[in-house]
Amino acid sequence: MPKVSPSVLIIRLDGIGDALALTPLIAALHRRSIPLDIVLRKSNAGIFASRAVRQVVTANFQLRSSAKSNLAQVVALGQTLRAQEYSHVLVATEDPTGYRLARAVAAPIRIGFTNSWGKPLKSLWSRDFLTKRVFRSAGLDARAPNECEMLFRLAAPLTGDEKPTRDATQLRPLVLECEPEADERIAVQITEKWRQLGIATSELVDLVRRLAGSGELHLLSAQTENVYAEPIAEATGLPVSYFGDLSEWKAAIGGATALVAPDSGAIHVAGMTGTPVVAVFPAGRTYARQAARWAPWAAPHRIVDSREGWPLRTADAVANLLSIA
Repeated sequence: MPKVSPSVLIIRLDGIGDALALTPLIAALHRRSIPLDIVLRKSNAGIFASRAVRQVVTANFQLRSSAKSNLAQVVALGQTLRAQEYSHVLVATEDPTGYRLARAVAAPIRIGFTNSWGKPLKSLWSRDFLTKRVFRSAGLDARAPNECEMLFRLAAPLTGDEKPTRDATQLRPLVLECEPEADERIAVQITEKWRQLGIATSELVDLVRRLAGSGELHLLSAQTENVYAEPIAEATGLPVSYFGDLSEWKAAIGGATALVAPDSGAIHVAGMTGTPVVAVFPAGRTYARQAARWAPWAAPHRIVDSREGWPLRTADAVANLLSIA
């Protein structure tokens, strides 16, 4: 521990769900009144409420690029952030630019992940950028820790033996800017990630029709995915609410009775705000470990795999969740 009062910079150069996995760690630092800034990408820079961190810094450089101009951007941002005199930088990403940025910030304590013999060259390389390393399996860990638990380990010098909270009443205010009006509808995230799971539009339409038996539905989609969503709206006869703003989208999930979505950022908004959620994960050899790593953290939830018959199993899971809510 440094002799001065701690202040922390977290670097997380990943997606919306990846960033939200930091929420229990942010809550722990809040309880200790430790000043906290965070580096995010433009796509997820608005994922936390303004009260969650002191400053959100947007990283505009390219990931996984060693081009001279890109490296110069990383160094320039690091030198700008150096003026904050952070005591700790937590590298909560495995992208090499995150490590480079940490070194450029030049905090006395820089903690990040190492994969040891899983990625021996990267592990050796990271020694030049970190002062302390936390082991993380190069593949899916057989012990199946949740991503929130893994990230929490980075802050052990600050949090000691504390465990990450699963109390949604503590986590919800760090995600939602204000308390949304309660919505009795079941939210369904309409996103191209369904197609990435190998799910046909006809199957998703089948799911929506089955869910209609459990209550009124609210179909949600990003404005940028309207081409994917419109045929589903037409086939089901239900309108889609399009969001270009993360705050409004988060509020729609936070106020919903329940959420149904594929493995995506939406399930982690629900997971941190306490909205009951049924998440559909890709079936396959790694299903169990992926589901354990990325399960919604603090909300009642069920996880369904995408094998044949998944729409019926998902609708049954929603009915079960609502019956015990």
